[in-house]
Amino acid sequence: MKPLARRAFLGAELPTDTPDDPAFSASGTRIAAVTPGGMADRAGLRAGDTIVTLADLPVRSFAELSEALRRAGAAAEGAAAEISLRFAREAALHVGKVAVAPCPLEEIEGVGVSYGELAVDGARLRTIATRVPEPRAVVLALPGIACESIEAESPLAELAHGWARAGFDTLRFDRRGTGDSEGGPCGALDLTTELADASAALGAARARAREREIPLVVFGHGVGGLAAAALAGEHHVHGIITFGAPAGRWRASLVDPARPAESGRSEAYHAQLDALDPEALWSKVSAPVLVVRGEHDWVVSPEAQARIAALVAGTASVIDVPGLDHLMGWHGSREASLADYGAGRSDPALLRATIEWIEKL
Repeated sequence: MKPLARRAFLGAELPTDTPDDPAFSASGTRIAAVTPGGMADRAGLRAGDTIVTLADLPVRSFAELSEALRRAGAAAEGAAAEISLRFAREAALHVGKVAVAPCPLEEIEGVGVSYGELAVDGARLRTIATRVPEPRAVVLALPGIACESIEAESPLAELAHGWARAGFDTLRFDRRGTGDSEGGPCGALDLTTELADASAALGAARARAREREIPLVVFGHGVGGLAAAALAGEHHVHGIITFGAPAGRWRASLVDPARPAESGRSEAYHAQLDALDPEALWSKVSAPVLVVRGEHDWVVSPEAQARIAALVAGTASVIDVPGLDHLMGWHGSREASLADYGAGRSDPALLRATIEWIEKL
């Protein structure tokens, strides 16, 4: 079997996706900026254009864009190394032809970064691992609810790079239908499958920890925190860190229960989440737990996060990081996060807090 294909690199920046100013529509994907020399630039796109099709596939949502980039990357490994980009500029349609360029690989100075794959129930998931000469722990990062890759400029990638520079091995994986991973579309996935995939990733991280005789820590963002609780109750880990994860039922833990996080996930998926009993999951956790809350998290309530510490059987602590919202981005106010969700800058305070806690295990 061929190695998992590397998806194509569009080289375009999307606008912040808000109800008043959507990046995606029935017409396609709107472009806010292009990277000089990238595929979008070489195909003739400019800021303000709307991509209608990429590699002959519609791109009316993030899931469709991700799938088109995966298809383009796979095609480039065969005979079709050139694809077409149909785009709209004002009232006119244009077609550009461009050679496929693969996404660049992550690099961290002084740290080994390896791209692998994890086979789980008929799908292959992209894994990204960092390895340092003398690690003090392995950190497995479980993603939040959004159907987005954990590579490049994502909050989990930034944390993983920081952990690696601090002397920890790390492991991340792209859920099905995101990044290079097979098995999508992500928005149609069920929770049982996602938990099984997370369990497989935990097995890979545990093998690394045993090989190097170091502790295993699981970091869970949002829904990833619930997955960490479910897995830790069944498998031994040395510590759990959560950010934006609830202690109670999903909808009851949301700041606005009528407005589930804008994640691209189905109503059925949210119903499955709501059927979980987080209190029962957390009560089975005996490992030390660190609950990290962002000051401007307007998705999961601060009370729902803090209650984790009262439920776990092991030691637990809660810390607050000023300025951070649910996506771990820093904003000057809650209103600023609401207005520009997903565009907040990273804050080293989150990284410092996690490193200090891990080093005390």
